[in-house]
Amino acid sequence: MVGVLAACNRDMKFDKEKWNEQQDPAFPSPYRKRILADLTAHYKLKGIKYADLVQLLGDPDLKDSSSVGYKIVEEYGRDIDPVYTRNLEFTFSKDSVITSFEVHEWRKQ
Repeated sequence: MVGVLAACNRDMKFDKEKWNEQQDPAFPSPYRKRILADLTAHYKLKGIKYADLVQLLGDPDLKDSSSVGYKIVEEYGRDIDPVYTRNLEFTFSKDSVITSFEVHEWRKQ
């Protein structure tokens, strides 16, 4: 049983279908957490056009005028408010070029 659990928690190579697979529309793909390291280490993300980012990752979960984000993990406690989130966030220039990205984590205090 331990071997099965260890296999479930190992990092995976980036796979667009797995990245976008959702078992529940309210939650991110359960694979994103395992795919994140390969995506950020082996794919050119900084310097690409916003349209290319969407081609690679699909539509973002979060958007504002100069940044977008993809939910990686969203955990809930006993009510409707999240207690922990991890997002992959991108900022872009006026010409829609990705200028930076970071993994942002938040935990309810």
